[in-house]
Amino acid sequence: MTPLSETAAGFVPCLNQATLSGLPLEQFLVLAAGAGFPTTEVSIQQAQAYGIGPLRDLLQEMGVSVAAASGILPAGPVLPAPLLVDRDAYRACLDGLRERLKAMAALGCTVATTVLNPRTFLPASQARALARERIAHLADAAAAHGVRLAVEAVSVRHGLPPDLDGPHPVADSLPDLAELLHETKAGNAGVLVDSFHWAAAGADPAHITGLGTTITHVQIADIPHPDTGDGLTDAHRLFPGDGALNWPAFTDALTRAGYRGPVSVELFNPHLRALPAGEIARCSLHAATTCWTLPEAPR
Repeated sequence: MTPLSETAAGFVPCLNQATLSGLPLEQFLVLAAGAGFPTTEVSIQQAQAYGIGPLRDLLQEMGVSVAAASGILPAGPVLPAPLLVDRDAYRACLDGLRERLKAMAALGCTVATTVLNPRTFLPASQARALARERIAHLADAAAAHGVRLAVEAVSVRHGLPPDLDGPHPVADSLPDLAELLHETKAGNAGVLVDSFHWAAAGADPAHITGLGTTITHVQIADIPHPDTGDGLTDAHRLFPGDGALNWPAFTDALTRAGYRGPVSVELFNPHLRALPAGEIARCSLHAATTCWTLPEAPR
């Protein structure tokens, strides 16, 4: 495995399942381990379908751990649901919550990721109150199993699925999310920092350093051009280091915030996903271990 730079020595390469979209769980893990990843993210629904005991044995055999799991609120057999699904869907999502958290704990996974809707059709004050209520509930439930909730703010404004969009704002930047979590007073809820969304919100290092120790998980992807504007969609995500994101500034901000942990490559770019899966995994590891010391991107 390519060694990390001294600056980023505390970061652990990780691979998100979305980057190798559509593969069965075992094939994804084999490719991740074969590329040299020590950690991965998984869909907890897929993990349960595979069988937690057999999966734990497979992970041990490959020398791979699960850094984070999506699906604390599930949407079908693979995908997660966002926090502000309608009330009936939310109640349905809560079925099996304890079993999902027990499965995470049994896999040694200490982080459950969830996505906060940046906008909604609910009035903004009502949406924020509902978000606080659900974050507090899920964080408390996760704490009972030694799992921490990591909440992601979505900052891209275009190309979002309908269940993440609407006319009224909720929280679409790291400072907005930090404020919401502060209002929630849920000690077991932290922030998921995504480099792509950070760039879409303006790439301000203070947005990260201001989070301090609330950073619970990090996902990484690059941007195609330094002038982010409003045109980015998740389909523009590039391998870290292949675009214009200011990686030294991102690295420094994470380090100053005290983050030491997984950095998970998460890509939705259809052109990159069309590459052979093994090549995607190898390129992802190379990116996750070399992007940190690239020259500062031109502005």
